[in-house]
Amino acid sequence: MSVVKRKTWCAESMKKAVEAVQKKEMGYLKASKTFNVPRTTIEKYVKSNNVDEIINNRLGRKSALPLRIENELVKYCLVMEEKYFGLRAADIKILAYQLAIQNNINHPFSNNTFMAGKKWLNNFLKRHPALALRKPEATSLARIKGFTKENVESFYTILGKELEKVNFNPCKVFNVDETGITIVQHKQTKIIGMKGKKQVSKLTSAERGSLMTLVTCMSASGIYVPPLIIFPRKNMKAELLNGTPPGTISECHPSGWIQMDIFTRWVEHFISHVKPSTSEPVILILDGHYSHTRNLDVIELGRKHGIIIICLPPHSTHKLQPLDVSFMGPFKHYYSLEIENWLKNNEYRSVTAYQVGELMGRAYMKASTIENAVNGFRKTGIIPFNPNTFQDYEFVAETTINNEENIPQQESTLVASPISPVCTNTEISEI
Repeated sequence: MSVVKRKTWCAESMKKAVEAVQKKEMGYLKASKTFNVPRTTIEKYVKSNNVDEIINNRLGRKSALPLRIENELVKYCLVMEEKYFGLRAADIKILAYQLAIQNNINHPFSNNTFMAGKKWLNNFLKRHPALALRKPEATSLARIKGFTKENVESFYTILGKELEKVNFNPCKVFNVDETGITIVQHKQTKIIGMKGKKQVSKLTSAERGSLMTLVTCMSASGIYVPPLIIFPRKNMKAELLNGTPPGTISECHPSGWIQMDIFTRWVEHFISHVKPSTSEPVILILDGHYSHTRNLDVIELGRKHGIIIICLPPHSTHKLQPLDVSFMGPFKHYYSLEIENWLKNNEYRSVTAYQVGELMGRAYMKASTIENAVNGFRKTGIIPFNPNTFQDYEFVAETTINNEENIPQQESTLVASPISPVCTNTEISEI
């Protein structure tokens, strides 16, 4: 027996058909054909005084909470998510119970747990498709405070002036950033296991691995400068670079972190590939790490070779840095998969620094696509230049915190032009 689907017509068309008949502009049959709705349904709704309520009324069992209260709950969920205090599933079920009690509504919720059930939550999410259970990205309080409208506007003001010097050419705009990699997977992928089993395990090469730093750089047109990898050791061995992308360079430091002299050598590496000049300058966007902004040698190289250095506002790289937005995520994902595949093919062996180059190289080649580069600069509003990329609601949390705590604004953006460094950073402006 076939199931008859009810109420498949458009609510707006039904409303117009009912209004046309009530105003005697057309009869039932003509209205039915004109608006493509059932004639018998029009006849039923014409007799009603409140057409909107009947048309929008849902079929089936009524929800425990009225639609008006559910809509308010939806708004509250969205506001809390914008303020970085998103509600958990249990929070919504508790709120539903409390709303039913406070409004004297007969409800099927449990009086033992003082919350709504799982079935109610699932149906609630189905009734309001604007909501969904999402896994949030951890965002520190410093990032929330630092990503202010004033800082972003200041950054775009400076960026716009510098982009005019390169005629908004995407081939002349670059972004550089560092990321840490280890011999241990950054994130474990899900596996199929026994349902109900208390713990499901997966092999890793170590509990924790020594840190290596990868310096990457890409342009708004999809050009990638060969990376620099920093190994946590004193002496370099050529075999550590086996399998790395062509043109990769290496450095050694006991900590494995970027240092001023290492970043200076990377800038020289950048100049040898991009070949900027004072007549053909390029823009290099970077974060405020001390090895970038307090490095005299880098500033001198920028003046000499026509590199316009623009520093991102503090604690805003998760929104404004193209590499963070579109490249680092895919790269870390591919790198974790490469480690997992290596462990499967090399049973009971551990990944060491001698395998990192090859594993990193495979992941880098997969992530370094033109599409990722173009999307990163587009989403951050750098190329194509769009200072209105971020909407006001994205600064809601920052506005609330500043109003309540009277937090002073962060210092403004640093720019080092090829002719003279224009900046507000004390250490550089005194040069």
